[in-house]
Amino acid sequence: MRREEARTILQWILALELPAGTLCLNLGSSTGEFRSEVQPHIETELFAPLKAAGLVVLHCDVKSADGVDEVGDLLDPAFQSKLRAKGAKLILCSNLLEHLTDAGRFANACGALVEPGGYGIFTVPYSYPYHPDPIDTMFRPSPDKLAAMLENWVTVRQEVIKGGNHWKDLQQSGEPVRRLIRQIGRVALPFYRSKHWKHIAHRLLWLYRPFTSSAVLLRKAG
Repeated sequence: MRREEARTILQWILALELPAGTLCLNLGSSTGEFRSEVQPHIETELFAPLKAAGLVVLHCDVKSADGVDEVGDLLDPAFQSKLRAKGAKLILCSNLLEHLTDAGRFANACGALVEPGGYGIFTVPYSYPYHPDPIDTMFRPSPDKLAAMLENWVTVRQEVIKGGNHWKDLQQSGEPVRRLIRQIGRVALPFYRSKHWKHIAHRLLWLYRPFTSSAVLLRKAG
């Protein structure tokens, strides 16, 4: 999740004026270390303000780690039932669907976790480099196509969010030219660790081209 995306999601949620105590399920949350140290803006610009506004956030992931509140597979009926019983009014599924072989099935499994009238925010890359975790299917739908994946949901808001480029990311490292030269040299060796090569080569295609993501805020009909 990039900084601009975190800010947009926060604005969308606060605009709903959900009452204090409302439960939000953050699906595919990753670890507390990732949210607070690797990408600290996720905590400072999204979850900390939500908690300050009185919302309760439950972080859910398939891997057990510090900062993961509920561990399980969203496609497991028993785990689905466990989460559904918590009565969440809001779900967040951010930058996860592109890492799954059956994005549609997973999205609808997420949607089943809230009752009619609840909300869901889904984001995926739209114009973005290959980034395996552990795979990247290159699923890059428009907001319209993303929203259409969820059965019996109504679109409240949708947007293509712009969020920097690779050169801006390099600048944050403090030595952008040196790192860029190293990456260009690495791309000249495509047969050495080919999977890693693809990741770097794709980043260079977005050197000045903006990263964008598709984001939708949906309301479950009924």
